[in-house]
Amino acid sequence: MFVRLITLCVALQWFASFQCTAQVPLPGGLGATTPGGQYPVPEYYIALEVYRSGDLENALSALENALGRSRKDINGRWLDAIPIHAMLAECYWQIGNLPLAHANVDAAMQIAVRNRGWLARVDWTSAVREGVVLSPPIGLWPDATSVRRIPISDSIKYVSGNPVTEQSIAQGGVVEPPNLRGMDVAEILRGLAVASYRRRIIMGPLSKGDPLVGEVVAATGNAGAPTPIASSMIGCLNATARFANQDDRRVLTDASAYTLLGGGSHTLSPIMLLTQATTLAETDRAEGCLAASIATVNVAAALEQHELIGDAMQLAAGVASEKEAGIIRLAAESAANAMVRKSRLAAVHCFVAAADAAVTARQYDAAKQSLSNAKLLSDRRDVWTPRVDAYGAYVAARLAAISGDSFGVSKPTMVDNAYTSMTNFAQYNKIRNRPFVSMPSVYQFALVSKTIGTRAGASTSDAVLEYYSGDPPYWLWRRDPVDAFTFLTLDRSGPLNARLAFSAASSDGDDVLLRSDALLAERFAQTLPISGRVANVRALAGRDSKLLNDAERQFRDQGPPEFKKLRELVLGNAKLNGNELNFQAVEKLSAEQESLATSIAFTRGSLPRLVPPRLNTKASLDKLPKTTALVSFAFSGNVLHTTYTVAGKTRTWPMPNTSRLPSMITSVLRGIGVGKARGSKISDKDAWKKDAATLMRQLFPEATLFTTAKIDQVLICPDGLLWYLPFELLPIDGESSELLGDKFQIRYAATPGIAIHATDFPRENKTVGIAASRFFSPRDLELNTSITQSIVDAADGSVLLPNVKMPPSTTLGLSIGELIVASPMTMDVANPYGMSVLPYEEGKPGASLAAWMRLPSLLPSTVALAGFRSQAEAARLGDGREIFLTLCALNTAGVRDVLLSRWAVGGESTAIALREFAQELPFSGMPTAWNRARMVLRRSDLDPLSEPLLSHDDKDIDSITGEEPLFWAGYLLSSPIE
Repeated sequence: MFVRLITLCVALQWFASFQCTAQVPLPGGLGATTPGGQYPVPEYYIALEVYRSGDLENALSALENALGRSRKDINGRWLDAIPIHAMLAECYWQIGNLPLAHANVDAAMQIAVRNRGWLARVDWTSAVREGVVLSPPIGLWPDATSVRRIPISDSIKYVSGNPVTEQSIAQGGVVEPPNLRGMDVAEILRGLAVASYRRRIIMGPLSKGDPLVGEVVAATGNAGAPTPIASSMIGCLNATARFANQDDRRVLTDASAYTLLGGGSHTLSPIMLLTQATTLAETDRAEGCLAASIATVNVAAALEQHELIGDAMQLAAGVASEKEAGIIRLAAESAANAMVRKSRLAAVHCFVAAADAAVTARQYDAAKQSLSNAKLLSDRRDVWTPRVDAYGAYVAARLAAISGDSFGVSKPTMVDNAYTSMTNFAQYNKIRNRPFVSMPSVYQFALVSKTIGTRAGASTSDAVLEYYSGDPPYWLWRRDPVDAFTFLTLDRSGPLNARLAFSAASSDGDDVLLRSDALLAERFAQTLPISGRVANVRALAGRDSKLLNDAERQFRDQGPPEFKKLRELVLGNAKLNGNELNFQAVEKLSAEQESLATSIAFTRGSLPRLVPPRLNTKASLDKLPKTTALVSFAFSGNVLHTTYTVAGKTRTWPMPNTSRLPSMITSVLRGIGVGKARGSKISDKDAWKKDAATLMRQLFPEATLFTTAKIDQVLICPDGLLWYLPFELLPIDGESSELLGDKFQIRYAATPGIAIHATDFPRENKTVGIAASRFFSPRDLELNTSITQSIVDAADGSVLLPNVKMPPSTTLGLSIGELIVASPMTMDVANPYGMSVLPYEEGKPGASLAAWMRLPSLLPSTVALAGFRSQAEAARLGDGREIFLTLCALNTAGVRDVLLSRWAVGGESTAIALREFAQELPFSGMPTAWNRARMVLRRSDLDPLSEPLLSHDDKDIDSITGEEPLFWAGYLLSSPIE
């Protein structure tokens, strides 16, 4: 007995010293309140007001100070830190630091889980101040002042501690005798609810089934509800936790039951209404979402929770129809004007939302005024609201496009500046020169990328990857257009590569082909403004209806009125007279159409993905003729995935180690003389055939693929450095066997989708236009001119360019149906679409590939670039991007067939080929004309002195013919199936 008494005394002395160390006064006993304590600390409420003022930098400092003054014990921070962590998360959310926002949200939730069962200790009888009548708030609009508020106490009694017994001392941990504490329980509950809401917004679909959220639901769901106010407030808390866990059905049920109590609003009503509105935004109940959003604004204003007003108003502007948007604009303006003195954060947000709604309602003057008011507030030194400013930049870009602006070609425009401002925050956010992830989409992509390659189930992982490989969901457009555009423009190579690997593992040939097409198509789309969104609008407005599927035609016919107007303008382009058009007329025409296309692209919602065309379903493969084989390649990391499709069946196989491919391709190219720096380029030995045969076996392990199939042509979609490889030179079965190009007609396409889905029909205009520089005889201008004229004379009715009667190049198709360019050209991959196709328009804004892809985009049906130079000639092979992007850009601009040289040859050999080509082109089309021209070239005798590509060591060769692959194998014919 004596020993036990000594033990108890020592334990009590240790407990007293610990309490003094923690600077928390020892309670006086059961029924006593803690002297000198307030939970949360007063500094928290001061910081909350600073946050609502829009001064986020000082708000962060104030909240950190409050967090340092909150109660701590041996288990860490106590319940009073929950709202501080929640508001720290809100601050970090607003400035664009999602990792810290997520960390503070989790910290708040972990405190709630660690103190499981604490809600059962609340004396709910003291929650409502009996006999108190709250006067209407001052300075608000009528709908807000009419909100009935329940007088919730800010000092609800909480039973803290437990009886001190020998057993409790032996268990260790915090030893605290029973006492009553006055706590702002309602604010703590509100903080936990805000944290739960924000976690769902940050994590998106990844929040479903999260263990921490599930623990929060369990920790707060069994607290019991002895009074109606307890039932309502705890019900709201549980609903927001279920929202974080994506249990949306329960959220809507709980919202109906717990948001209001007897028609009155309490502390958790605003966040519950916002949760309900956000949940409804992910359904087809837009009317309910709109009503809940406006209710959130009114109730939050009445209860002085001003930080929620902006989010709710933004959601209302996002979900409102054109007819409803005018009302939302007026509501947002009223809220903004009322909040100027109460909360500049809410005021700025509401002004931007008012401008957003005004644009939807086509009230453009009102939109400009609201944006101006928002800028006046946000430019104040004591206001720092980066996320709201990014939202304002989106609205500004949308308004600029509607006002007649568009993305620039040679210099930035107002649309460029506004869009850049938005993306600087969304994807390149820096705080004190340190980069931070600011958008949920980027954050979620990063988390998904970390899990790629784990042992997660293939079906579950593939479903997640499919979500992050597709278009933004419709609810994201409604809630946050900045995040939706971020989602759209992110580099998706990680999820797309992973999906391709999943298909390859199952050896599903059709699926590998579809996913290879998606990977290749996305690589091109990511290089265009808004990931090709403007280009999709152009294609939808200008493409022949027969080339669209039912869903795409329906979308175009039922789209916004701007679509109808743009369609009419595009159809009217075909009736233009090319002889009457000059640069100024084309520029004016382009400005009007591009402005409409850009404004449509900035509206909310998904658009059909037509640029480049996709193989959306396996049914697309049915268009492939039975006598045509489609071969596709796609690099995924160090693995090359190959598909071979013929007669409705697709086979696939991987090449797991591609490290030797560059040297193998280089050996073939150097063997035929491409890029040789020293010695003779023409060899009397066919050593290259051995290297080509080895490469053939590596790429196609089964030689029977091309020996037993009943095919007459092969459509090849290369990837990476395979663009530099002339597949025509590959021996089918051993180095002494027939070449692939001699047995089959070989065509190329940038993607499988482009190979199967043509972007246009052949044009009726067969006039051939020929543009040439000093390409055939660089040192003899007179001879070069003579050769050029001989090519022009070979085609009846052809035109030598430049010609004063011809319109600018973007409308050249009005006068010319076939274009041949014999001039050296290279693409700068740092500025790929700045390349000019026509040498005489070099440097003009309307001559670049970027301008060719813009409206009106009336180009020749076929384009032959006989002097294109790729990295095949370089000391080290590139990644094929310059060829891939050139073909994609020309196809996007409306060019159906493209002939392109991997390396520039020039001289008499090119002249022979082009003379025959120009003669046949108007009558038989590019594929047939080029096959004939190549045959003529290969049978022709050449003079080494007339070939500028040959080196000095080749000049003494007695005779040489066009049969040498150096002269003909570099040409690449890109043409869709007939």
